[in-house]
Amino acid sequence: MTDHRERLPHLEHRGFDWPPGGVNPFDRSFPEAGRLYWAHERPSLLFPADQQPELTELDRAIPKGYTTLLLMERVAVVTLGERSRREWKHQALNRSVGPFQEYQLIVPPDGPKEKYLMVGAIWPFKWTHRDAVRLGQLTGRVVLVCRVLSYDNWH
Repeated sequence: MTDHRERLPHLEHRGFDWPPGGVNPFDRSFPEAGRLYWAHERPSLLFPADQQPELTELDRAIPKGYTTLLLMERVAVVTLGERSRREWKHQALNRSVGPFQEYQLIVPPDGPKEKYLMVGAIWPFKWTHRDAVRLGQLTGRVVLVCRVLSYDNWH
């Protein structure tokens, strides 16, 4: 049986500690939607859309390997249903971005040996939000909703 009380210790950022001055993507108090990178099953810190880092800096911060580098925009943070949702205005594309669905749901790790979980969600956003609510109910965790802006083979 699922415990419907949210467990908070998993909100510690365990992704890339980059860029300097960035914010945990699950931090609802950051006023902007912000952007983040995803590679090696973990997110970077959140940064303002108008402060996209140089490619050389990105190359040093996120190790290359057999992975895909996604640039995503934070769209919403959903906690245990709609009772506690923070959403940022965004322009939906209503299309896939390469092999990725436009919207991705990210669940943070719960234990020290767990990894972040990222799953694609269907559009339009109202259905994405429904899936985020359900995923939050099933896991008892906060769900980060992101929109994929671009992707790159990161080798």
